[in-house]
Amino acid sequence: MALETTTPDAALGRPGAPAAGLALRWVFPSSDGSITALAGVTTFGRDPECAGYLPSSSVSRKHAEIRWDPGSVPMLRDLGSTNGVFLNTRVVKQAPLKLRDVLRFGDWIGVLVPLPRTGATGWTFEEVTPGFWAGPELLRALAPARAAAQANLSVIIQGETGAGKEGTARAIHEWSGRSGPFVAINSATLTESLAEALLFGHRKGAFTGADSAQPGFLRAARGGTLFFDEIVDLPLTIQAKLLRAIEQREVIPVGETTPVAIDVRVLAATAIPLREAVAAKRFRADLLARLEGLTVVLPPLRDRIEDIPFLFAKLIEQERGAAALPRFDPLLIERLCTNDWPFNVRGLAQLARRLLALHPNAAVLDYDALPAELHAVGHRAPTPATGVAVAPEDGGPDAEAEIDPAAFLAALRDNRGNMKRTAAALGISRGRAYRLLEKHGSVDLEDLRQGEPPARS
Repeated sequence: MALETTTPDAALGRPGAPAAGLALRWVFPSSDGSITALAGVTTFGRDPECAGYLPSSSVSRKHAEIRWDPGSVPMLRDLGSTNGVFLNTRVVKQAPLKLRDVLRFGDWIGVLVPLPRTGATGWTFEEVTPGFWAGPELLRALAPARAAAQANLSVIIQGETGAGKEGTARAIHEWSGRSGPFVAINSATLTESLAEALLFGHRKGAFTGADSAQPGFLRAARGGTLFFDEIVDLPLTIQAKLLRAIEQREVIPVGETTPVAIDVRVLAATAIPLREAVAAKRFRADLLARLEGLTVVLPPLRDRIEDIPFLFAKLIEQERGAAALPRFDPLLIERLCTNDWPFNVRGLAQLARRLLALHPNAAVLDYDALPAELHAVGHRAPTPATGVAVAPEDGGPDAEAEIDPAAFLAALRDNRGNMKRTAAALGISRGRAYRLLEKHGSVDLEDLRQGEPPARS
């Protein structure tokens, strides 16, 4: 979202409606989604006088600061913290920020978000329909659909795979107050030879295999809602017949000659803009014109990453129950927030089921439980620029020089000598972590693994 400042949209990486300012939304270990608004110089630490008060022994008294004024790019700076400052899983000393960056100070994790125009600092995380949860970004996207739900408008729901298109359709049906059923159709299964009978119904004996009369989807949804998932997959010939049925509000079942009236509200989902499909001659322009009463565009999960820890907890709770909810390791939450999630909430749900299947009795789900593909450094690693200290890729001649010794020793201590977890926390390879260890001969890993603090050089 572009802010009401002179800052270019690209500087913050998020075009959209104006917002009141910037804030860090705390997603861990706090569970209430509280925020710290940014203004001028905002200091973070465990000192109660810090505007960003983070009560934790893993956070230094004055841990970090963010400088931001309208018209400028926000700048993050480490204030000499013991455990380091992490931006999108990388250790930094100073770096510019963009919206949806993930910051970690000790075991506290925050996401840079637009400050709500209302000035509200609380968290809105709503179960829109059973099992379909939405945070502030998704709720904003759904607001027009909720407002128009009781009108007899057709609605197009556009979003990536797993972004919640069917959940949105079910929500619109519930908000509409229509008394009939919600009927969902996978458009890809409506082959040209069967689509007409499945949509409009048929009489007994109308064709080989028609052993009984069937009403078809349009009549089965009488008084309710008919949802076409990925409507662009409908054959073009069927699109023409569907258009006529919607416009005339009647169908002629296969094998019959008398029209039958229908009463149905049509919702359609698509992963691509239907105008693009029209241009590619995959979709009829006249059907689009009939369906385009309202278009709702769902944000992908990577554009609402502040939802991820809350969604993940709800998904785990659905499988295991609230009483047996495990604790979460901050490194695990950090990696969840920096993953790209190409399959959106569906991918997050699959991961939750996988972790519970492999660790059914775990009291803590930690970073080591994640699959190997999530161990890589997150996709939001900042682009190196003047004044930005980030860990370079393996193999560079000065690779070790980019890791602050204090941050390395702090990560080693926090992970009780576990070199794999230490490397992951710093965003470096295990081999580089061992090379750094060799530079600090005063560290005894065995003592550290037994709880002794490492020696400081």
